[in-house]
Amino acid sequence: MIDMKIYQYHLTSDKYEVKVNRMSLDSQGHPVTSCDEKSGINRPIEAPLAHCKNVEDALRWLHGYLLRTGSERITTVDQLARESRKIERQFDTYIKERVPEGL
Repeated sequence: MIDMKIYQYHLTSDKYEVKVNRMSLDSQGHPVTSCDEKSGINRPIEAPLAHCKNVEDALRWLHGYLLRTGSERITTVDQLARESRKIERQFDTYIKERVPEGL
């Protein structure tokens, strides 16, 4: 089962799919939570973005989403390639900061 947070995005899975959600963040970048009345558990407030068949598709979808919704206006193929590499480097950096050396 996957329960992975990348920046403000939350990837979760069950045996059928991987879901991509966007978490609401407070002014300091922490997830905003709401208490579930039945279980009493605090859960992040999230908006569903995508349902994918596997984690690779979910990460590919998220990469495309970040390209489509980024603040940069992309007008050339070269600029598209630069922005795509920039997102890939951000993913790599994010993962390297959180995965122990040697894994």
